[in-house]
Amino acid sequence: MASMKELAGSLRTHHCGELRESDIGKTVTICGWLNKYRNLGSLHFIDVRDRYGVTQLGFEQFKGDINELRKFSLESVIMAKGKVTARPDSAKNANMETGMVEVQVEEIRLLSLAEEVPFLPHGMVQATEDLRLRYRYLDLRSKKLQDILRLRSMTARKVREALYKLDFTEVETPILYKTTPEGARDYVVPSRVHPGKVYALPQSPQTLKQLLMIANTDKYFQICRCFRDEDLRADRQPEFTQVDIEVSFPTLDYMKNLATHVVKNVFDMPEGFEMKSISYDEVMRDYGSDKPDVRFGLKQMIVSDLFKTSTFATFSEVANSKYGMVKAMFVPTSMGTLARKDIDALVDIVKPYGGKGVAWFKVENQQVTGGISKFIDPNLLNALYEKSSEKGDGLWFFMADKNENIAHDCADALRRHFGKTFNLINHDQYAFLWVYDFPLFDYDADANTLGAKHHPFTRPKDEDMELYYSTDKSKVKDVKAYAYDIVCNGYEIGGGSMRIFDNKQQSRMFELLGFTPEEAQHQFGFFIEALKYGTPPHAGMAFGMDRLIMLLAKTDSIRDVIAFPKTASATDLMASAPSKPNPAQCKELGFKWIEE
Repeated sequence: MASMKELAGSLRTHHCGELRESDIGKTVTICGWLNKYRNLGSLHFIDVRDRYGVTQLGFEQFKGDINELRKFSLESVIMAKGKVTARPDSAKNANMETGMVEVQVEEIRLLSLAEEVPFLPHGMVQATEDLRLRYRYLDLRSKKLQDILRLRSMTARKVREALYKLDFTEVETPILYKTTPEGARDYVVPSRVHPGKVYALPQSPQTLKQLLMIANTDKYFQICRCFRDEDLRADRQPEFTQVDIEVSFPTLDYMKNLATHVVKNVFDMPEGFEMKSISYDEVMRDYGSDKPDVRFGLKQMIVSDLFKTSTFATFSEVANSKYGMVKAMFVPTSMGTLARKDIDALVDIVKPYGGKGVAWFKVENQQVTGGISKFIDPNLLNALYEKSSEKGDGLWFFMADKNENIAHDCADALRRHFGKTFNLINHDQYAFLWVYDFPLFDYDADANTLGAKHHPFTRPKDEDMELYYSTDKSKVKDVKAYAYDIVCNGYEIGGGSMRIFDNKQQSRMFELLGFTPEEAQHQFGFFIEALKYGTPPHAGMAFGMDRLIMLLAKTDSIRDVIAFPKTASATDLMASAPSKPNPAQCKELGFKWIEE
């Protein structure tokens, strides 16, 4: 632990993780929380703790009333002054950074007496998550969370330094802003001075950062807070932090190089580091997900064409349907095997994703048995192996559905399950992907409607411009976008796109998304106006800061990396938020509650 230089006037001369054998003989003052008190009759010891570590206090030279120590409770804040001495050989602790020394106390002072705490932040028994969130300030005393807060701070510094090196300008954008469609519900803030009107908390600074490019800022970034009222999960919170970036006159190669530069600095990747590039169509074909964990193999295969004439009616019906898909995955025996009961339980893995089951058969010594083996003739088996990069004995698994998205989702879920089951994941590895050529739209075939896959300002690929202006939405759905994601270990850690900078293209986008000219003007009039006055080609991206820290800290919960997080139901147990405003606030803001 490096020495902490205190400014003049501090209550302490050293922190609790600092003292070493080189400090023996020094008179020091340390402050912190009472971590442990041991009364051995003639000998008394206190372990005092702060963010930096733990120091043992001894009382052999203490001239005061030793009985006063009995009044000190765990987690009380104390200040002790004394001389650093060597511990006796029998008491040295090589597992403790300060374990070679102790402070023989001359003076000790109780600064703050703690009542009995609901749980000990350094206790052997882990408190429940709800209890830790209710008393988050106690939970934050733990070494794990303090290390994560420090990691987060250092990561923000690395991000800033990486972008400053490239001459980016950090610009703050408003929190109170206008509602914009970003794929989730807005959090709205009623205005007191404009009765009947509301601000919206930004889901992202999207239009603002594009306006900064129109305004000649050239290279912008911001570590900003964003707000989305959406269903939560382990890696999502209603308010989150992103590293927001926008740049003028880039190419796609420039944007990939920029993402690589940021990732390399944040993750301390070696010289020569590059992200593997893979198109959206390829990543969906091989992994069933646009954010796969590629630390292990188990690539999938689309085998619909092999089952169009199959006697297995379930598969042939799917293979011949308009949007159906049959996907296969081969698990060689060298990778792992499963008992029949484990195979039967796979239905529970795919069921949450709309899957009705997992078909399978086994190959052993070129013999096919089990599951759907009676429908697998030698020609079909050979055709399957031709598509597989792995050969030999093993288990074949199949996911089929008339909705290709369900087939992809089930295949992805099954692959992730096998990655864990067969211990295929190297948890010390970071595997990055640059995923590009996303679809511009999500298409609802039943309603014949289009939705923005990324957001309404993403530019269509030049070669698809004829499709973009087609009157047939079933053709427009095939337009590709200049959009890209940065993926690591199964998480989307960043993403962005080249932006529309032509008013005609932007108007067409609003039209395709179902906006009337009046609606587009009401929602985006200020932005449409700005596009008229000379807009440079520009592009941007945003990294999810919380997800970056999750990966760096090797935790799977986003709540671990946020100082004061919300629960899965978007509540703050510590502050009891959200809460009802009082009647005076309601009257002042001019709104009434609708009781349901």
